[in-house]
Amino acid sequence: MSILSKITIGVAGLTALGFSAYAVALIPTPLSTGIAPLTTVVSPESVVRSIVCSGDVVGYVGDSATISGISATTRVVSGGDITTDLTMDSTANGAAITNSGDSLKVAATEYGSVNTESVAGYLATECGDPLNDQWLIGGSTTTGRDTIITISNGSDVEARIDLEIWGSAGKIDAPGSQGIVVPARSQRSYSVAGFAPDEESPAIHLLSNGAAVWATLQTTVVRGLVPGGLDRIGPVATLTTSVFFPVFHVPSEKSIGKLLVDPSYFDVVAALRFLVPGETDATITITLDPYAEGESQIVTASIPAGSTLDLPITELSAGDWAVSVESDQPIAAAARVGFHDDSTGITDLAWASAAPAQTGIASVLVPDGASLGLTNNGDADATVTIAIGSDIGENFVVPARGNILIPVRQGILTVTSNSPISNTVFVLTRDGIATLRGLTAPIDASNVVVTHG
Repeated sequence: MSILSKITIGVAGLTALGFSAYAVALIPTPLSTGIAPLTTVVSPESVVRSIVCSGDVVGYVGDSATISGISATTRVVSGGDITTDLTMDSTANGAAITNSGDSLKVAATEYGSVNTESVAGYLATECGDPLNDQWLIGGSTTTGRDTIITISNGSDVEARIDLEIWGSAGKIDAPGSQGIVVPARSQRSYSVAGFAPDEESPAIHLLSNGAAVWATLQTTVVRGLVPGGLDRIGPVATLTTSVFFPVFHVPSEKSIGKLLVDPSYFDVVAALRFLVPGETDATITITLDPYAEGESQIVTASIPAGSTLDLPITELSAGDWAVSVESDQPIAAAARVGFHDDSTGITDLAWASAAPAQTGIASVLVPDGASLGLTNNGDADATVTIAIGSDIGENFVVPARGNILIPVRQGILTVTSNSPISNTVFVLTRDGIATLRGLTAPIDASNVVVTHG
């Protein structure tokens, strides 16, 4: 049974479409005057913001053909109080949490480790603001791999979902992928194998008509009878020509080298996945910058139009790197890294969605064992303020076209910058690895710009 968690920020109730009401004076304006529109900054009394979490680790139990919860995740929230239990099939499944602090600094994260006969590994993922248009890159549906898309609707109106799916051979004709109904305050999970069987590198474009939704991909790996790999992948909002992964952790040859003689362990090798949904091949330039001593590496590649491509990254020394990608065509991308602990025998993997370049306040709740990577793709140095919890923030300079890596402790992490900065949190535990992103609020809750035609 899956959990749907919804965090509602603001003091006004959620309306049918998720917008709060503003008192705005309507000013009559002449039509077709050629005069530029006027803009007014409105300070609303209240703004509603919803953050949605995907909930349980899900899968198939025994011989059941129905996806259900197999292990609960731990949900941590900063700046909120549980006010309403949500339901699915008349059963309590999560909660609505109302903000009691600064809505721009609210964050929620889910994490957990699983060790069962069918699933083993660690996941941690940020909860996020619902979207009507989103891209999900990662996972596989080949032998021993399962990828499940979970679509969560925390609003009071129905969502009708259309999925477009691509693979290594092109766009996939996927019966049943159009017109998926997700009722209000509910959640639906589907195996991607049902839409794209035996696909090594799926990528999904989700469009929602009606309510905005939060979607994630959960990927699991079983090699023979041995489970070893779990992660949950968050979406990106748009295609772009610049992609950033501020932390790309390459495991040591000592830890994973002996695994690679077995082809079934191919997905512990570091790799980048690209989707080019358009009709023109993309030429990409990948820059890999080491955080330790060493030289940067530059790789160029061509990605066929209308398809996905996985590029293994096999020549890097062990340690932490920052990866940036420039493309001459709009792309979506994700990064994969592996993990193995000889002392416990645990094998895991982590997928990182691309980190958007953001200004303002980005927030994320960080588990133990984390480090924060920041990338500045601008032409000037950027000063960034990093704070954990209620601590006074500390300023760091991210050099132009550069990166910094900072160890961070458990708690709510805020990254504040007046320049576009990308961030990724890498989490390393005895149970496995994961990545998180600190995301900004979709709007500044204190100011809304209204255009008068």
